[in-house]
Amino acid sequence: MRLSATPSRSLRLLPLQHKRFQTTKTFEPSIVDKHVEEPALTEKKEQLENIILGRPAEGHEEETRLQTIRDKLDLLAELNKTTKGEFQQLLNSAPKPTLHRDEIVLSKFKKLFKTYMERDKIDRQFTSSSSLLSQFPNLVPTPITEPYSKAELTIRQKHHESTSGSLGSVIKNVYKPHELITNPPRPNEVTVQKLMAAGCHLGHSTKLWKHSTQQFIYGEYKDIHIIDLDQTINYLKRAANIVTGVVENGGSVLFLGLKQGQLRSVQTAAKRCNGYYVTNRWVPGTITNSVDNPRPRHEIDMGDLPTGRKLNQGEEKMVVKPDLMVVLNPLDGKVAISEANQARVPTIGLIDTNCDPDSVTYGIPCNDDSVRATNLICGVLGRAGEIGLQRRLAKVEAYKKSLGLSSTEPLNMEGLEEDAPGEFI
Repeated sequence: MRLSATPSRSLRLLPLQHKRFQTTKTFEPSIVDKHVEEPALTEKKEQLENIILGRPAEGHEEETRLQTIRDKLDLLAELNKTTKGEFQQLLNSAPKPTLHRDEIVLSKFKKLFKTYMERDKIDRQFTSSSSLLSQFPNLVPTPITEPYSKAELTIRQKHHESTSGSLGSVIKNVYKPHELITNPPRPNEVTVQKLMAAGCHLGHSTKLWKHSTQQFIYGEYKDIHIIDLDQTINYLKRAANIVTGVVENGGSVLFLGLKQGQLRSVQTAAKRCNGYYVTNRWVPGTITNSVDNPRPRHEIDMGDLPTGRKLNQGEEKMVVKPDLMVVLNPLDGKVAISEANQARVPTIGLIDTNCDPDSVTYGIPCNDDSVRATNLICGVLGRAGEIGLQRRLAKVEAYKKSLGLSSTEPLNMEGLEEDAPGEFI
């Protein structure tokens, strides 16, 4: 007979509320009727009670946990072989008549049924214990009531190291300040998450609001304007394309960062695209008064190699100005922006909520007070300039190869217009 978890079948196995067991007398232990049982059934009953109640057998007070699990497995095997009549006789094996017989039978059945329902757990415990003993045959397990031995603690520690010892050792998604400078993302790799992590969405107080920046504002939180980062990505990609095009066509880019902490990012971005940078302070008249302060100059080709050609008097006095200016702080560099506008030099600037978008040619709505935010934007623009420089150098290399020149030999444009097989950059 196999036990079932259905309540209706389990209730049919219990002889509860039967008239034969109802009595109104109180029996003393001395006059209880003796119930004669078969020896095999009596032995099975004693084993069942010892296993369910957790009592060790005589002479085996130091019973181990593994032996208990094996006994339970043997009990389950015996229950599967027991017939309905034998199981009914086992339940009715309590001395009769006696007080509270129904409660005793019910408690026995509940413990028996609980052991049967936990058969899968017992199998898992037995399997794990057997595997442990197979790995360490000389290990003597301690009883459940006693603490673990030193050998068991060592085994548990090694098991913990093999399964979960490496948790937390791999660090992910950690901010590394130098990566925004040494390895900035490409323009197509910029996401809202990166901009928000850098604090590009934080504007100024509502009291300092410039009304012309209304189109860039996403909302307001605790009297602080929040910049719409979707528009920041769009304007940043547009500015990156402009930087790429200027450098690809042989133009020079000037990066301007006047705040503390922007030196390294501005310097690295300028080196990526073979441009120039200004930090700490902008000297007034650097662009407008450049003729009055001539500097030594020389000619270079499209591959940034000096041609060695001697300049004439007109070329010596020619005004040399950048083709594009990137200003990280328009309010601090308003003098430089004014000179760039006079010299008709396009500008790219970060527009905060207290800045005028019309002050620069190409504005990028972003927080200009956070060094992390400015380093991110400057790194992206520097990476865009590097892409344009690589394209230009690749075209120059292909053009020199078509002329039979080496990559280290500069281009001399005199007389090449008629002999050049194809169109130059």
